[in-house]
Amino acid sequence: MPISVRQLMRVGGLRDCRVVAGHNGLARLVKYVTIMEVPDIVKWLKGDELILSSLFPIKDDHEAQKHLIRQLHERGTAALAIKPHRFIDEIPQSLLDEADAYDFPVIEIPEEISYLEILPPVSHAIFDRKVVLQEDLEQANKVLNEISLNEQGMESLITTLGLLTKNTITVESLLSYVEVPPLPFACEPLSTEQIHELAIIKRPIRLTRPCERGEIECIVAPILLDGKVFGNITCWAFEIDHLEMDLAILEKASTLLALEFLRLKVRFDTEQQYKNEFLRDLFVNEGLNLEDVRERGLPYGLSLDEPYRCMVVQTEGEEKRVNPLDLADRTEQLLRRSSPRVITGFFRQVVVCLYPATSGDTDDEIRQRAEQLADRLKKQMALKGGLRIGIGRNHGEGIGGLRESFREAQQAILLGSVMHKRRTVTLYGDLGIYRLLAQCTDAAERDSFFEETVGKLFAYDKQSDLQLVKTLRLYFQHDEKLTETSAALFLHVNTLKYRLRRIEKLTGYSLQQSEGKLMLHIGLKLADLMGDDYRNR
Repeated sequence: MPISVRQLMRVGGLRDCRVVAGHNGLARLVKYVTIMEVPDIVKWLKGDELILSSLFPIKDDHEAQKHLIRQLHERGTAALAIKPHRFIDEIPQSLLDEADAYDFPVIEIPEEISYLEILPPVSHAIFDRKVVLQEDLEQANKVLNEISLNEQGMESLITTLGLLTKNTITVESLLSYVEVPPLPFACEPLSTEQIHELAIIKRPIRLTRPCERGEIECIVAPILLDGKVFGNITCWAFEIDHLEMDLAILEKASTLLALEFLRLKVRFDTEQQYKNEFLRDLFVNEGLNLEDVRERGLPYGLSLDEPYRCMVVQTEGEEKRVNPLDLADRTEQLLRRSSPRVITGFFRQVVVCLYPATSGDTDDEIRQRAEQLADRLKKQMALKGGLRIGIGRNHGEGIGGLRESFREAQQAILLGSVMHKRRTVTLYGDLGIYRLLAQCTDAAERDSFFEETVGKLFAYDKQSDLQLVKTLRLYFQHDEKLTETSAALFLHVNTLKYRLRRIEKLTGYSLQQSEGKLMLHIGLKLADLMGDDYRNR
């Protein structure tokens, strides 16, 4: 098993040798020891060797000596021990300077020390370290297994890991229902990139993590379920000489914790399924018994004697790939920081959240918190977009109020995507006239109204470049102000007037009369509600 150059300097004949260059590289690990007395040995090297040499093949070539240092460094060689006095009087300064440049250890072997005083002791040290490490690992695994089998708890496991690694150990969870001991100091959570790297490698890795103590070199082991990272174990700082041992211990511990996380996840998923079924009945089961609702709602803190507002969270487009249960759990985890009594579940492909409406928050305050929630969800779940939130109003106490708020929240998501394609959060109160238009379920009547108002404009735009629909939209958006509308369209005012007259002629409605403007305005809103199909027919 590897042993550092620094440790080997206390073994056998190396105790009487001295490091003459590359002191910053003494942490390099040695797996093999060999002798180099032929010029082409470099191509046979594997890396991690301690090489013993008299430099005989290149004793008179200083450039070749410098090139040798570069080659050994690139090959991953651990160190070079040189025995001068036989073929060279002293180790050339140019070679030492090159070694210092690469932090490559160079050791000077005194004349009275033979290779035999170095080779066997170093080989035994490497072998003995392997035996000792294996024994230590077996003992560590035995201790960890005992803790797991006896279910002594996560804190006991963390304490034991700290004793085994002689470092501070922390466990972090991405699951709200897996409680872990608080961190002993403030630190930044793992970034999305670091979590992605752990998911790919699936083993403990070395990472630099910022905390209140500064930037710390750590070992981080992923806690994996079905190939996804749901938490991590971090060993804060380590000694390079114990790195392999610490990596093996943390890998074993992460496996044990993954089993604990899996047990908790199965229990949570079962409980969540009951909660989802309860919420489904609460919103859609007309025959629901009031006393059943009260009894089934007790574990979740639901009270029919206070009002609630409903919020729904939905992914769309490519983000549909996100596990909805993970989205529901992360949403609940974030919401409970400010609203401990929130009730969160999942059904009908949306995350449903109920939170008490007794605080008297304004719509602006509710919108701001929802936008903050959306930003955090996107960041934590690496969502590039495709997330929408709809919020219903407070309709008072009882099942009827809950159902009405849920219906409005669904409408807010559906119609919000029509009204504001780039807006993430939509309150039902934002919908305006769309709330009335959405109630029209007679498709024939809807198509007829569209054709009678703006349908001819859509058809005309397909055959010309006047952009009459866009012109009419911007004319209304700028409160019928000609100067502002023409600037938005990059047109001369006279050109805009011509287009407006063309719109009046095609539709038969006057833009000078309130009735005509109302019909055209509603026609455009109806076109939005009906989607883009009419733009392409």
